[in-house]
Amino acid sequence: MHMGFHKKLAGALGATALAMSGIAVNVATAGTAAAAACDHVSASNISNGVVVVVGGATAYKEPASECTAVMSMAPGHDLNAWCFTVNSYGNQWVRVNEGWIYNGHLALKSGTVKHC
Repeated sequence: MHMGFHKKLAGALGATALAMSGIAVNVATAGTAAAAACDHVSASNISNGVVVVVGGATAYKEPASECTAVMSMAPGHDLNAWCFTVNSYGNQWVRVNEGWIYNGHLALKSGTVKHC
């Protein structure tokens, strides 16, 4: 099983714009869901996937944008993908060495990424 990574830059950027507009709406109504989104998600390095950052990305401690940001990455940065999960908002996030990154900011370069 592999993730539906966007192979085209335009597709990835379009998905990012849609995701960002959706996040703004969700944050206001999230309430208790916001806390649950930052609960610890177990992840281990079980995949052989390599992903590349598209348009810049931020890695987070847990798979949601309201969680603690760990670091920012420039476009073109290759990362080893450990596995992916779907957060409480229904968005796919990928675990890399640096933390969790929203799938809309990544493109699959090689291999596959398994579910955590």
